[in-house]
Amino acid sequence: MLTPRFEITQTDADVTIIVHAPYANIKDAEACVDGTDFLFTATPYFLRLQLPGKIEENETSSGAYDCEKGDFTLRFPKVNKGEHFENLEMITTLLAPPKKKSTIIPNIEVIGNPSVASADIDEGNAVGDSRNNCFMPQDNLIGNPTILINSPKYGFANKISGALTAFEAAWIKEIIDLPTPDATPEAERKSLQEQRESSDFSEEHYMADLVQTECTEPYITYTAEWDTLQKDQVVFSEGEIDLLKELPNKEYLLDADDVQKLSLNLVDILYASCYNHRTTLGENTPESSWTINKLSSTLCWFQNFSSVDEVITACIRRSLCYPLYRNWELSIKVFEDVKKVLLLGRIYIVKRFCEIHHLFNTSCEPRYILNQLYIKDFLIWLQRLPESLIESLHSALSNVNPNKSSMRLDLVELEVAAYSVQEEDFVIENTIHKMTENIEGMSLSNTKEEMPKNVYHVNQNFFKCLLSSSSSSDSSDSDSDSNTSSSSSSSSSLDSDDLDDAQMNEKN
Repeated sequence: MLTPRFEITQTDADVTIIVHAPYANIKDAEACVDGTDFLFTATPYFLRLQLPGKIEENETSSGAYDCEKGDFTLRFPKVNKGEHFENLEMITTLLAPPKKKSTIIPNIEVIGNPSVASADIDEGNAVGDSRNNCFMPQDNLIGNPTILINSPKYGFANKISGALTAFEAAWIKEIIDLPTPDATPEAERKSLQEQRESSDFSEEHYMADLVQTECTEPYITYTAEWDTLQKDQVVFSEGEIDLLKELPNKEYLLDADDVQKLSLNLVDILYASCYNHRTTLGENTPESSWTINKLSSTLCWFQNFSSVDEVITACIRRSLCYPLYRNWELSIKVFEDVKKVLLLGRIYIVKRFCEIHHLFNTSCEPRYILNQLYIKDFLIWLQRLPESLIESLHSALSNVNPNKSSMRLDLVELEVAAYSVQEEDFVIENTIHKMTENIEGMSLSNTKEEMPKNVYHVNQNFFKCLLSSSSSSDSSDSDSDSNTSSSSSSSSSLDSDDLDDAQMNEKN
């Protein structure tokens, strides 16, 4: 039987359920209600809903079928007029069967079952990419993890162990940086992660992105969808509804410490998702799954956090170590994005995780494993998460002020060095530019033919220099040649008189 896509709306008086069943056999279609239970059957579809309030079937109930859309529209009155039904948008929680009465341990809140049931894997494979089946071990240990008391734990709420022993190390290395996750103690993860990040951090890459602002500016100034989206405009798409309706029905036994860790893991994963969205300008690429996987300490190192300061520091450190764009201003912009996503509420957060689930399921690497360990359980848990918890998480993040020194990557020193080199390069560049202009000016003055007046002045100055040089070189001989000069003058005078007499004779 298939679970059809459905949508529920309400007024103060009634509830309307729209069931999308395009291939249904209309002749055997049935719908009935019993308090909070709603049942719809029409071969090959079967839908059972547990509503948050009571409805009834009476003379005011109605039903219609749209043959073009394949939609059944069923309307039932509320038993208590004016009652508001909460969480009608949360598909998975509506599909949950009635809770069984049980004895709950004090201080434990019932939010779901920590183990991943084998039915979970079967249903997930039916929805996921079929080509991922070639990576799945035959004994299907993720479906039935071996919970060992003294073995390192990981996964959603840190409740799973021994789930990765059946996978080859080469496959695990593609998606997880934590070495031997089933053998490395949880207490060592943080120190190993920081050592690896310090080793992988590239000073040259960071300084290049620092001074070449034209590379990162388009992503910093990009207007993301959460910058303009309003909370009341957020709705699930058909693809997201299809995913949520196929998730298994589970309950989680979580104490206050578990909820705090999960909330911080949520921030960590959202940061990686927001970074991907901003640096792809909202258009996912084949590298998007790698980016989210690599930037999240939760998904890459199975890390847990104890404070909001710790998780934000981890997020920013990884954003400066691994992705293509490693810029402090960009990292802080993504931090602001996370706060805006939280403000949009639970539905939008679920939408972000639906996108992550799709990217991991269609990844060339076996990242569907991370869906089984984390993302699917987050999708179920988030649908029951109180909005008040999300608001308190946003409030806590608003009090966090990341600084470069807390990253322990010597960012301040690197920036001083980068700006110093940039200033020296600027001075040298200006000097070379001025020298080039002077040389070009000299070349033009030597080759360009100007007006005669200009040429005259140039030649006049040139000959003055020559005459001055000549006069200076002959000054030492001026006294000794004075008599000769006088004789020459007299001789010249005589020669002139003789010439005049000769001219007169010719005339006569």
